[in-house]
Order: sequence, then structure tokens, then C-alpha cells
Amino acid sequence: MRHALLIVSLAAIAATLVHLRRGEVRARYEANRYRARQVVSQRDLLDQQVRLSELTSPGRIRRTAATMALGLTERIYATAGSGPGGALAQRPQ
Repeated sequence: MRHALLIVSLAAIAATLVHLRRGEVRARYEANRYRARQVVSQRDLLDQQVRLSELTSPGRIRRTAATMALGLTERIYATAGSGPGGALAQRPQ
């Protein structure tokens, strides 16, 4: 009778260990999957930041405003000499 109780107890412990290890493996798999998604998301974020910096660079804005014929660049250059820092905004030759 004692041997049967010992065998049942050891079997229960073994089943519990298998269950815990299976959960650990599943958790590692999920963590690796989320890390991979994080890397992809970071890469996408950096790509978007580069694209944003390209679109908002002063030269690009100047070219876009000139292409759209808004007259904004003419007003900027016309008022460049008036006010602090006006000497910095000179018309490119």
C-alpha cells in the first residue's frame, strides 16, 4: 500500500513538472515572438522618422512651397532682413 502511494505521488510530481516545463517553453516562445515584433516595430519607427525628417527639412519645404507656387518663399526672403536673425534667411543664389 505504501509503495502504491509513493508511485502515485511520484507520478503526480512528474506530471506537474512536465506541465510547468511546457508552460515555461510556451512563455519563452511568446517572449521571443514579441521581441521579434518589437524589432520590426522599431525598424518601422526609424523608417518613419527618417521619412519625416526628409519631408520636413528646410530645403524640401522650400522646394515644395515653390512648386506649389504659394508665394511663401518670397515673403520669407522679403522679410528676412527685418527682425532678429534676419540675416540668416538669405535667398539662395
